Amino acid sequence: MRKYALLTLLLFCQPISAHSPLLLCYELQEKSTLATNLGVGLEQIFEFQAKVVADALQSLAVPYQLQRLPWRRCLAAVSRGELDGVIGVGWTTERDQAYHFPRSELEPDPTKRLLHLSYSIYTRYDSPLQWDGQQLTGIAHGLAAPKGYVAEQRLQQLGVWRELDATLDSGIDLVLKHRLDGYVLPDEVAATQLKGHPEADKIRKLEPRFMAQPLFLAFSRQSSKLNDERRAQLWQQIELSREKLLSQETQ
Repeated sequence: MRKYALLTLLLFCQPISAHSPLLLCYELQEKSTLATNLGVGLEQIFEFQAKVVADALQSLAVPYQLQRLPWRRCLAAVSRGELDGVIGVGWTTERDQAYHFPRSELEPDPTKRLLHLSYSIYTRYDSPLQWDGQQLTGIAHGLAAPKGYVAEQRLQQLGVWRELDATLDSGIDLVLKHRLDGYVLPDEVAATQLKGHPEADKIRKLEPRFMAQPLFLAFSRQSSKLNDERRAQLWQQIELSREKLLSQETQ
C-alpha cells in the first residue's frame, strides 16, 4: 500500500513530464568581453537571474535545462519555439507577440521581475551632448547600446542610433575616441566597467536616466509545456526566490 501511495504522490507532484524538461536560454557574452570589467558586471546580472529561475524551478520540482546563447540567437530560438523560454528579457510590444510575460491586468507585472535595471547615457565631460528626458541634443556621431537590448530600440525611435560594429566592451572607448557621442548601459554595469578604467575621469553620466525596465522570465507562445496556471505558479515562485536570494546577498 505504501508503495502505491508513494507512486501516486510522485506522479501528483510532477508538474510536467520528467522526459520534457523546460529548455531555457540566457545571454552568453563574447569571449573578448567576458574578461573585461564590463563583462564582469554583465555576468553578475546574468548569473543572478539564472539563479533566481533555477531556485524557482527547483522549488516547484520542474525539470529544466539552461543554455547560454548569444542574445539575439536566444531571443530568436524562443520566438520560433525551439526553446521554451528566455531569462532576463525586457517587455516590448513586439516581444509581447512572441512571448508570454507575467501580467497584471493589461501590463507586465513588475512584481514578477527577475531584476529591475536603470540605464543611463555615458558621454565625455567635454561633449555637448544633453538629455532632458525627452530629447537628445548636441549630436555629432550618434549613440549606441548593447546589441539586442531594448535601449537600442529606443535610440532608433529617437533617430540617434548608430550601429555598433565593434565588440560590446568597446562602447565607452569609442565615446572616448570621439566616434560615439554616448553609450547606454545599465548603471551597475557601467560602474563596474569604469572602476579602474584609466580614463574614467573623462566620462560623465547624463541625468535624468535614459530608461528603466524590469527583466523577466518569458515563455515562447509556440511552447505548450506549461499552461496558463503553471506559468502563473512559476512567476509567483520567482517573486519569492528573488527576494530570498537578494536577502542572502545582503547578509
